[in-house]
Amino acid sequence: MPLSDLIRTLNAPTGGFPKHYSRSGLDQPFVAANGSVFLHYANIRLESKFLPIVDTATGKLHGHAASLQAFGLSNKIQMAPEAVFVLPTDDEEFVYLDRLVRTLHALNYLTKPARGNLLLKVHPRHVLSIPAHHGLAFEEILRPCGLFPEQVTLEIDTDGILETDHLIRAVTSYRSRGYGIAIGQFGRSKLDFGLLRELQPDIVKLDHFLLSSARPLKRIVDCLHQLPSRVMIEGKDTNTLRRIEIAAEIDLVQANVPARRLLHAVPSLAAKAWDGTRSAA
Repeated sequence: MPLSDLIRTLNAPTGGFPKHYSRSGLDQPFVAANGSVFLHYANIRLESKFLPIVDTATGKLHGHAASLQAFGLSNKIQMAPEAVFVLPTDDEEFVYLDRLVRTLHALNYLTKPARGNLLLKVHPRHVLSIPAHHGLAFEEILRPCGLFPEQVTLEIDTDGILETDHLIRAVTSYRSRGYGIAIGQFGRSKLDFGLLRELQPDIVKLDHFLLSSARPLKRIVDCLHQLPSRVMIEGKDTNTLRRIEIAAEIDLVQANVPARRLLHAVPSLAAKAWDGTRSAA
C-alpha cells in the first residue's frame, strides 16, 4: 500500500487511534512532508531518527534502532523526547501515545533503502497497562505497512518493573506473535539473571553505567551468551566505543555514526569481522 494511503487509513476514524486523544487539535495525527512522516501530538511535532546496528561477526548491517525527536509545533524548539511521555493523563492515553510513536517509526522505516531488523522501544508503563494480548494491536497496524513482527525487535527496559509475572506474560505474548525481544539498559541498577532466564531475550543491551563500572564485564557477557542472548552496546560517539575493553565479546553495536563507519571506529570489532574467528551468537 502506498505511504499516502497508509497515512490516510491510519488517520481515518477506523484507523485504530481514538480521535478524542488528538491533543494538538488536529484531526490527523500523521502528516507526510518531504518524503518523511511526522506525528502531531499536544502541539509537539515528533520525528523519527534511525541509528545503525552492525553485526560485529559479519560486519554487515543488522538493522536500525528507532529513536524519537521532538520539536514545538509552532516555535520549532527542540525538546527532550522523554517530556512527551509525561503528558498523558491516564493509562489509556499513554498506551495510545506509545503505540502512535512506534507506528510513526514503522511508517518512516518503509522509506529507508537498506533496513534490516527494526528495534523499537516499548515503554514499561505500556507493558504494565495492557492486561493481555500484548502485541496484537500493533501487529494489526504493522501488517498494512508491509512489516511483520518477525522483522521487529521490541526493546523493554525492565529496570524498576516490580510486576515481574505481568512482564513475563507480556514478553511471552510478544514472542508468540513473532516479535524479537531485547532488554535495554541491563545492569543500570542490578544484574537480574534470574529474570533474564525467564524472559529469554534475543538481545541484551548493556547500560553505559555498567560499562564504566568496575564489575567483571567479561564474566557478565559470558553469562549472557550462555542464556543464550546476543549482547549489544550503544555508543554515542566513536571515542565511547574505543573505550570498551570487551569490544571483541560484543555481538551488536549501535551508534550515532553511519553504518559504513561503525566498524572502522572500533579496530577490535573490525578485526573480529575480518578474520571470522567467531560466528554470530
